[in-house]
Amino acid sequence: MKRLLAPFRRHVLAWALPLAVVLLNLAWLVAFGSGARLRAADLSSRLERARAENATVTAVLAERERLWIAATENRDRVEQLHREVFATESSRLTGAMREVRELAARSGLLPTSMSYPSEPLVDFGLSRRSFVFSVEGSYADLRTFLHLLELTDSFVGVDRIRVGEAGSGRLSIALTLSTLFGVEPSSPNGGGR
Repeated sequence: MKRLLAPFRRHVLAWALPLAVVLLNLAWLVAFGSGARLRAADLSSRLERARAENATVTAVLAERERLWIAATENRDRVEQLHREVFATESSRLTGAMREVRELAARSGLLPTSMSYPSEPLVDFGLSRRSFVFSVEGSYADLRTFLHLLELTDSFVGVDRIRVGEAGSGRLSIALTLSTLFGVEPSSPNGGGR
């Protein structure tokens, strides 16, 4: 056995130096390996925070995109409403007047005269046209007229109803209806779209 160990005793530097390097490497790994684990844990926690922040930002972005889509759809619907329902007076007034008279006649209320006052709504680019008339009829006639008015596709609203007794079971009814029109750009009412 002494013979086997003799070369190691003669050449101590040949094996001591590599052994020292190995031991130093082991010491380095033990000392700084825990630091690497700490850095890895720190990187892992930073990654989790970044993922959480990304999820929050993604949710906010999705909500803003949803709001933007809703705002765009609403803007398109308002433009469609102005184009189709609030068409200009020149394109819709006669039809609206005819429809109100026909609905009144179908319900048994026959207006003898109507007035059509107009009021500009400059802030909205609209004009309100009212239909003011008085009739005599029964409560059932009035209910029928209002029901028919609700069923129509026209945008005509009831502003005021005054009911009084006319005698012999009849009522004196004063109605004010109105509808909205888009203001023509060259109209003196101003505020065209």
